[in-house]
Amino acid sequence: MKTKLISFISGLIFLSSVTSAQVFDKVGSDIGDFLKVGGSVFSAPFHFDSGDWTNFAITAAVVGSGFLFDNTVRKLSQQDHTNFKDNLFDIDRYYMTTYAAIATAGIYGVGLLANSDKIRNVGVQLGESVIYAGVITVTLKSLLGRSRPFTERGHADFHPFTVSDDKVSFPSGHATLSFAFSTVMANQVDNIFWKAGWFGAAGLVSYARLYHDKHWLSDVVMSGAIGYLVGRFVVNHSLNNKNEEQAIEKTNKPFYSVGVNFRENRPVYSLNFGYSF
Repeated sequence: MKTKLISFISGLIFLSSVTSAQVFDKVGSDIGDFLKVGGSVFSAPFHFDSGDWTNFAITAAVVGSGFLFDNTVRKLSQQDHTNFKDNLFDIDRYYMTTYAAIATAGIYGVGLLANSDKIRNVGVQLGESVIYAGVITVTLKSLLGRSRPFTERGHADFHPFTVSDDKVSFPSGHATLSFAFSTVMANQVDNIFWKAGWFGAAGLVSYARLYHDKHWLSDVVMSGAIGYLVGRFVVNHSLNNKNEEQAIEKTNKPFYSVGVNFRENRPVYSLNFGYSF
């Protein structure tokens, strides 16, 4: 009995050590990919082609257009506050910040426990998208130092190199993170209603920031662009698609086989060649 018990415990310890080693290997690999993707995100402008610069110019033009309508949209967003709207636009308290971090960690953890590379990779993509978009946003906030609407200093009041909360309006952190998170999640299912749901939620968060008089229109327009573009960059990065590429490479390759049959007590050899799809 003691021998069986010792063997059982030893087996559990061995299995646990193997599993732990596998988990640490996966986590280590994911951290490495996370850092590499981050390097690609921040070095991307140095590799822009003409198409990228065209998109940059269009984005700048749209943000500039938003700047022209900042005061008008602020007036409209501050009219007719109701209990229904108050409850609806409380979404910016839930969708992002702490809850987004919990969701990202939860998805990644489920992927690890379920030994699902796909689910784990979604968690990695969410982390990359939210964190790197967030870093860009926080940097711009401090560099530009734009006053928030509720300060009544106007939409053209800037105080560069500040960390004061009432002077970090541009861009919106909530809007950036909501679009970064939604872009990754929307990419996971090829369904128009699924995608509309995620981007609709991000849109509600963006308007909630206007409704609560925390941001100008141009703030959230810029934020949406940052979140979306970083999210698209992350989901399209080769390191986040390597499992699919490996599966294609493994499946779409030639196969060879040699067969031996006996007919009338004599061996008959055959060579087969094909390509699997």
